Amino acid sequence: MASALDRLTYAARQTARVAWYAGHYAAGRKLLKPMPKPGFPVGPVPDRDALTRDIRALFQREWQDVASGLFPAPRALSVDPGDLLRRSLLYFRDLPQVDARRHGQSDELPPGTQADGLPDYYRQNFHFQSDGWLSDRSATLYDTQVEVLFTGAADAMRRRALRPVADWMAGRNQRAVTGLDVGCGTGRLLAFLHEAWPGVRFTGLDLSPPYLAEARRTIGRTARVKLVEGAAERLPMADASVDLVVSSYLLHELPPEVRRVALSEMARVLAPGGLLVIVDSIQKGDKPDWDGLLDLFPHHFHEPYYADYVGGRLEDAALGLTVVSVERAFLSKVVAWRK
Repeated sequence: MASALDRLTYAARQTARVAWYAGHYAAGRKLLKPMPKPGFPVGPVPDRDALTRDIRALFQREWQDVASGLFPAPRALSVDPGDLLRRSLLYFRDLPQVDARRHGQSDELPPGTQADGLPDYYRQNFHFQSDGWLSDRSATLYDTQVEVLFTGAADAMRRRALRPVADWMAGRNQRAVTGLDVGCGTGRLLAFLHEAWPGVRFTGLDLSPPYLAEARRTIGRTARVKLVEGAAERLPMADASVDLVVSSYLLHELPPEVRRVALSEMARVLAPGGLLVIVDSIQKGDKPDWDGLLDLFPHHFHEPYYADYVGGRLEDAALGLTVVSVERAFLSKVVAWRK
C-alpha cells in the first residue's frame, strides 16, 4: 500500500523533472532562431496552461495506478547528478548544429553500403539531431532531447504502456512470460517494464548498436533482458513465439509501407492470448483542438513520415487482433491489442 510519503516522493520527483526540462526548453528557445511561418494551414493549438493541466492529469493517472498496486512507483533511471549535468551540457553544445539543420544547412547522413544492413530510411537526421541514430553522441543526447521537447513528460507517457500490461499480467507467472520491445532505442520503456516485472524474459530489438549500448547502461546487467540488433520489419522470431510485444515512438519514424510490415511482424510473432502495446504520437482527431500541434511538428522537426502517421488511426490497423484499450496520454496514444 502506498503511503503519503510515497506520494510526496513521487510528486517531488516528477515536479523536479518537469522544472529541469522546462528550463532547458525555455533556454533553448532563446538560443534558436525563429522558424519561418509554415506555408500551409495549421489547426488549433493549445496554450501553455492547457498543456500544463494535461501533464498534471497524466501524472495523476500514473499515481492512481501505483497507489492501486498495479506496478511500482518509477525509479530514477539516472541518479548521478554529474551525469545529468554532462548530458545537459552536451545538449546545449549541440543546439547550434540542430538549429543550422532547421534552417536548411543540411548534413544529411550518406547512403549506407549493402554490407551494413541498414535501410536507407534509417539514415536521416530525425529531429535534426546530430548523427541520426548512428553514433554514441546521438545515443547520449537522445533522452535529454526528447524530455526537453515534452518538458519532462516523455517517460511518463511511455510508462502508460504499463497499465494494459499490468491488467494482462494479473494472475500470470512472470517467469513463464516472454516479452519483446521493438525499436527499444535507449531502453527506457524496457527498463520500466523490467523493474515492474523482473521475472519476465525480455528482448530489446533496435537497429542502432550505439543505442543498444546505451540501453544496456540504462537497464543494467541482467540475464532477464537480452538486447538484439535487428529491424522491426524483419523480426528474428518465430511465429506465435512471444507473449508480450511493446513498442514506443517507432511507428511515426517509419515510411508507410514499412510501418504496415512492422505492425504485421509484431502481430505475427505474438502468441495466442498475447498482448501487443504501442505507444506513439496522438493522431488527428484524438484531441481535435490540439491538431495544430500535429501540423507544426514536422515543420519544426525533421519528421519525414509523421504527417502520414498522424493522418491515420492506429487502433484501426488491420492486424487480426482485438483492441482492448486506447488511452490518450498527453501528446501520446497507447493502444493495446489481444491475440
